[in-house]
Amino acid sequence: MADQQNSEKIELSEVMLAMDVVDTLRHERSLIDRELQSDQREAELIGKLRKIYADQGLEVSDKVIADGVKAMREDRFTYQPPPRSLQTMLARLYIHRGRWFKRIAIMVLVLIGAWAAYRYTVVMPAERAKKELAEAAKTIDVLHAEALKAVREPGAKEKIEAIYNDARSAVQGGDAEKITNARQALQFAHDMLNQAYTIQVVSRPETPSGVWRYPVDSRTARNYYLIVEAISPSGERLSLPITSEEDGSVRSVNLWGLRVDAQVFERVKQDKMDDGIVNNKVVGEKQRGYLTPTYTIAATGATITEW
Repeated sequence: MADQQNSEKIELSEVMLAMDVVDTLRHERSLIDRELQSDQREAELIGKLRKIYADQGLEVSDKVIADGVKAMREDRFTYQPPPRSLQTMLARLYIHRGRWFKRIAIMVLVLIGAWAAYRYTVVMPAERAKKELAEAAKTIDVLHAEALKAVREPGAKEKIEAIYNDARSAVQGGDAEKITNARQALQFAHDMLNQAYTIQVVSRPETPSGVWRYPVDSRTARNYYLIVEAISPSGERLSLPITSEEDGSVRSVNLWGLRVDAQVFERVKQDKMDDGIVNNKVVGEKQRGYLTPTYTIAATGATITEW
């Protein structure tokens, strides 16, 4: 048993020495280039290697040196990378996992940023617009149904349906501005149907009860207007959307000019001149369920909002 162990130690020592010879040859590249060209010069190379080791105080047998030279020729102690395979690829990925983790983390962060930007700039605005569109459609349907229940004026139902159809077309087209305008028109009609008020000539100090103006296209004729206001059954002065016949603009006002003929204008003027107040000041009425008022005087229904 002891002889076997000694033999294994000797073999191991010789292998280690042979590996050292190969390492020496690699470092002494000039020896390889000059001497390791042919078998005839191998003996000279062995001799030079023996001298190198002798100078270091080491005794290395010719057999060991020859084995080292042979190993050098055969690349026996040279590392040969394993062939490419799935296993080697996975092993390399594992070895360099830190570097790959950083790259993957950066890629994930970029993807998350892109997803967040897309959601906040595209998805959420689209969802919000879709929700607002659905709410607008629901509001329009409710206003339409309530308006039809309240309507009493002959021909007013057709007006409500026309406004509703415009509103639904705007919703289907997805035009936000048209939807807003159509909903406001329907809201106005709905509110107007549920309002009741009288139209009265203003009879207060420092407030005119009537004015006259030249028409836009004439400087000889005159248009006469009574300055009126809407009073609710509880006595509240109401602000109403009034359309000016002069420029077509719509303003919410609590005083406006109602166009009348010259005779009505003169009669109201004389009434106020008698005692400083207009005694017969009620000139019209708007009932619930109606869109348009009825007048007790000769009036065209045309209006102005400035004078």
